[in-house]
Amino acid sequence: MPADTDIGNMALSRLGTRATIADLTENSTEARQINLWYATVRDELQSLVDWNFNRATQALAASGSPPARWSASYAYPSDCLRMRRLDFGASTWRSGEPASGFEIASSGSSTFLYCNEDQVTAVFAQRVVDPARFTPGFILAFVDCLAASIALAITQKADLAERLARRAQERIERAMADSANEGMIPAEAERPAQSLAVRDFDGSVP
Repeated sequence: MPADTDIGNMALSRLGTRATIADLTENSTEARQINLWYATVRDELQSLVDWNFNRATQALAASGSPPARWSASYAYPSDCLRMRRLDFGASTWRSGEPASGFEIASSGSSTFLYCNEDQVTAVFAQRVVDPARFTPGFILAFVDCLAASIALAITQKADLAERLARRAQERIERAMADSANEGMIPAEAERPAQSLAVRDFDGSVP
């Protein structure tokens, strides 16, 4: 499987440039832009689609003291990018439903889940940083999203950046459809990845 540098170079190839990098931390415009966007685009894409490689199931551990309105406090997974489902014994909350019967809040440097249940299991999108765990479908989507994010700064071509943003959104929508067809929990599809939205592209396909 490709390394971080390989993914960066694949994104550069989408720009039509011959430039390559040897390391994300080298002193070049290409490396600086890739390094600037890499982790943010990776995490956003991992949270946006219910990929099988980063879907984690974990029983939450009791931690901290709940506020008076709740009877139990649990440690929120530190590597959770997006909560997909919470199982409270006989009841279940799924992503997209209104929060009911629980509260997620930060206290100092830690985040907790408060509720009135004595057992909670979470299914969530886990942050995965090792490219060896990425699936081919995720890598292709990641490359397209990363290319769209760095295109304007490197090429100064707004039309190229816009075309790459549309291509990235199409790749995301395809991945969402594949996820839904496999019986997974689909993430919301009504918004483009934040890394693309900041470029003022709405992700719509003409």
